[in-house]
Amino acid sequence: MRPSRAPLLATAIAALGLPVAAHAQLGLPLPVPLPDPTQVITQTTDTITQTTTDTLGGTVTDPTGTVGSVIDTVTGTVGDPTGTVGQTVDQVLGGTLGTLPSGTVDDLLGAAGLAGKDGANGAAGPGVKVLPDGTIVVDKRPPVTTVKVLDRNRKVGRNGKLRLQISSDEPSVVALIGTVKPGRAYHLHGRKLKQHSRKSVKLPKVVLAYRKAGALRLTIQFSRRAQRNIRGSYNSTVRLSLVAVDVARNQVTRKLHRVVKH
Repeated sequence: MRPSRAPLLATAIAALGLPVAAHAQLGLPLPVPLPDPTQVITQTTDTITQTTTDTLGGTVTDPTGTVGSVIDTVTGTVGDPTGTVGQTVDQVLGGTLGTLPSGTVDDLLGAAGLAGKDGANGAAGPGVKVLPDGTIVVDKRPPVTTVKVLDRNRKVGRNGKLRLQISSDEPSVVALIGTVKPGRAYHLHGRKLKQHSRKSVKLPKVVLAYRKAGALRLTIQFSRRAQRNIRGSYNSTVRLSLVAVDVARNQVTRKLHRVVKH
């Protein structure tokens, strides 16, 4: 009588199953995924050209105008606006640092193509001009920067866009950051709109290069949630912190607010 094959098959199956069980018991970690090669570029874009998510609520597009542009990178010994330079600018805008260090100023001006602009002729340095009669004029005045709101609040509530005009009276670099806060709830037919929030909408940092005196227009594109809150508001308030520096290394920090009228 031929022996049964059942025990042999069971033994073979058990033997084949041992490595799998042993492998499962080891608990080996999964392979670490390779870093995304576009991660640094994405972070830079999010910080400078202002593509953002609903957590911030507002994005700033590239400015319109011929007097300058957005500084998106700075090549120099200090770094770029997303690295050491950016951290230093953030500290000044946040009030934890009084002024921009000279190295940061030089890198920002160099990225804007402004370093040594006024000192191109003769031995005069930046911000120093020699007149034909030999008179030496030294620039000790920081740039004057103004901000103007170009849209009404009800228009912003319809299209989700707010335009600001930022001007400088001389070649300079202007960095700014801010918030937009919806106003009190707008009453329609005597009834207050539902789901209204006055939570401030954060705006990402923008670094503008003015290669000559003039104005640049920034367009803020709000998320749907922020647009709904602005649409349900009577007015809104723009609060900005900015630091401006010219080619003579004169700098000034300002805090200002503008009302977006209904």
